[in-house]
Amino acid sequence: MKKALKKALRLSSISLLVLSSYTHASGFKMEFQSASVLGDAGEAAVVEDASTNWYNSAGLVYLPQQVVFSGIDVYQSTTFTGTTVAPSTLPPPVPGVGFSAAGSVSSHPNAFIPAFHYAYPFNPDWAVGISVTPAWGMMEDYGENSITRYNLTRIYTRTLDVAPSVAVRLNDQWSFGIGPDFHYFSVQSKSHVRTEGPFPFGTEGDSISRFTGNRWNYGAHAGLLFRLNDATRIGLNYRTKIVMKLHGYSDFAFDGGQSFESNSFQLTIPLPPVTTLSAYHDITPRWAMMGTIAYDQWSVLRQYVATGYITPVSPTTATTTTVVSTQDLYNTFDFSVGTHYVLNDKWMLRGSVKYEPTPTISKYRALNFPDGQKLGFQIGSRYHFNKKMALDLLYGHVFTRMAHINDVNPVTAATAEGHVYTKIDLVGAQLVWNL
Repeated sequence: MKKALKKALRLSSISLLVLSSYTHASGFKMEFQSASVLGDAGEAAVVEDASTNWYNSAGLVYLPQQVVFSGIDVYQSTTFTGTTVAPSTLPPPVPGVGFSAAGSVSSHPNAFIPAFHYAYPFNPDWAVGISVTPAWGMMEDYGENSITRYNLTRIYTRTLDVAPSVAVRLNDQWSFGIGPDFHYFSVQSKSHVRTEGPFPFGTEGDSISRFTGNRWNYGAHAGLLFRLNDATRIGLNYRTKIVMKLHGYSDFAFDGGQSFESNSFQLTIPLPPVTTLSAYHDITPRWAMMGTIAYDQWSVLRQYVATGYITPVSPTTATTTTVVSTQDLYNTFDFSVGTHYVLNDKWMLRGSVKYEPTPTISKYRALNFPDGQKLGFQIGSRYHFNKKMALDLLYGHVFTRMAHINDVNPVTAATAEGHVYTKIDLVGAQLVWNL
């Protein structure tokens, strides 16, 4: 047992190093923790491999000692079409030069999202597990010369959730799992500021405003699994809200001139609670159906509040201020249904469909989170090399409904109004290894 735990710690440490370097996320709520679960939509009830620890840790008592390595590459294409206006930020009576434009601009973030899961049964009634994976984040890059550069040039995050769990079989039908979530969140953002004007007050080109912040915090998760019989399972999982109080710095750099920096920058981002209910049923020994309803409590995010944000008063002085960005997100229900079919001793095929409404509203939808209603289609397969090792493959495409944008940058006073259209493609693989 000690050898197994040491091996798991080594594997999780390697995963932590990889994840902390490369987890740039596309979107806000990420659901790419397992190529197998995403392929058939079982989530809290499927119990196919060690990724069960993330979706419903109560299922750990039904698994052997196992390691799962998952990797999903997500390519997102977002195109904004509309008009932008950026007033001069030079103080009167300096004759500053404003900016306005109409047209289209695109963001093409590509993110590789790895995940690590481990399950260890002590006996038939007790088990432990751990998952190391991204969970939330966003990434957009519209370019340094785009018409939206005064609203947003780029934003990206690094995220990591470490979720250890302990599970117990209560009786032949019920099991329960619980554990903490240790979450890391880092964000960096950049936008241009319109400061063109006559010397010595104005600049020849754009000035730059940036901020960055990061922090660890913790939450918890708990799951319940009910086995009606060998063919039917119902699972319920809950993840608590985690409030990320990010600390970092904000800086403002005049084009060709002086730079100012504030090390007192703070930004609060609440990550909403998520409740997941799933059902699984074997229609035949080879064919199974499953489905999931997820309730996302986005209403905890009414606004972003940033303090210690550096803003210029003149070309030689600057001050810090508090910036508020209204969001008014609302709670949503996500629905998915899936199936898998066992062809033979080597191959199993998967497929799923998922509908996900957007929590954003047109009045406040911004370029850093240009979310619309989504309909995703996934197909996948599992190949068993032998009794100890299997490989999952996944492909998915997500159709997103066109969404209205009404972006107001509270620092630069720049506005962008129009609509966005987003397409998402994902390709994934997963190695399942019984130790």
